[in-house]
Amino acid sequence: MDEANDIAAYVRAAANLQGLGLDEAELARVTAAFVLVTRFAEPVLTWPVDATVEPALVFQP
Repeated sequence: MDEANDIAAYVRAAANLQGLGLDEAELARVTAAFVLVTRFAEPVLTWPVDATVEPALVFQP
């Protein structure tokens, strides 16, 4: 299965678990949004981060 089909299956399962009752058009729009979000997130998630790096408590430019 390709990524879009995996995301569609996830969206359908998550909607059912939450009792949202989305129709096919709504499921397609939510799936398209998730596909877009994964495209934006992929470069961030592949960025190498050392295991010792901790999140900053306060943003300081």
